[in-house]
Amino acid sequence: MLAFGAVTALVMLCGRIYSAHAYTMRRLPAPITLSTDAFSGAPPNGLYALVARFIDEKKFGIDRSPRGKLRRDLLKAGYFRGDAVNVYILARLFCALALPVMAYIFVATIPGQVPWLLQLGFVMLVALVGVAAPDAYLARRQRLLIQQFRLVFPDLLDLLVVCVDAGLGIDAAFERVRPEIMKRSRELGLNLEVMGAETRAGRSTTEALESLADRLGLEEAQSFVGMLRQSIELGSDVGDALRVFSDEMREKRLMRAEESANKLTVKMVLPLGLFIFPVVLLVVMLPVMIKLMSVLGKG
Repeated sequence: MLAFGAVTALVMLCGRIYSAHAYTMRRLPAPITLSTDAFSGAPPNGLYALVARFIDEKKFGIDRSPRGKLRRDLLKAGYFRGDAVNVYILARLFCALALPVMAYIFVATIPGQVPWLLQLGFVMLVALVGVAAPDAYLARRQRLLIQQFRLVFPDLLDLLVVCVDAGLGIDAAFERVRPEIMKRSRELGLNLEVMGAETRAGRSTTEALESLADRLGLEEAQSFVGMLRQSIELGSDVGDALRVFSDEMREKRLMRAEESANKLTVKMVLPLGLFIFPVVLLVVMLPVMIKLMSVLGKG
């Protein structure tokens, strides 16, 4: 009952804060301009505005350096909103605080006498899951995006080769292929958009490409940046270098597919041994066992 009352009071307090904020915003005049997200194009309203107003990452010990690392991790996971750090902090607080309270309420409402040690262990397990779940989700999403980028990256190189052979510069080629890459992978297209914004803001092409490779997390992207840097600094033909590198990336993708196909035989051993082989053995041996039991019974 005490935990239920605490949760009820917390919900009522959040409701009063939100209603007071909404009433204040209705009384204030409408702003002349709204800050919009650079990639979604939508103003930060609703939950995002509330989080940005009341959740400040500096209050939780996230200063410039840890905030930059967290921002890079969110970018690698495909979250490009300006308030993604604040929303992530709110999600971590909810998982770390609300989930153990909900677990305690669930255990307390179970009919029957549950040992207190079992209740404490269950609540601690849920709290541990709540603390580790956001980081695990980010790591899993980064792995999935890396697999997606590894499949789309050779197509990006082929399009760049076509654009460079047509007479475009490397910056114009990236700008030209971005809409086509956006159709294949939204996250890779947004990364290319960020790179274009960096070059328009004054960064060099080499620095923008290094930042792109860091966000993608691909070894192929790192090699691609090194190749382009050498071609630009030494003044060699970028088109020839791109063509050779694109052929190598396609060969690597083919070798990766063959490697995955060769691993199937090893991966099939476990399900064959656990599920298929016992059934086949049972089908073969069962008639023999029935016949043997009938013979022994007659004897």
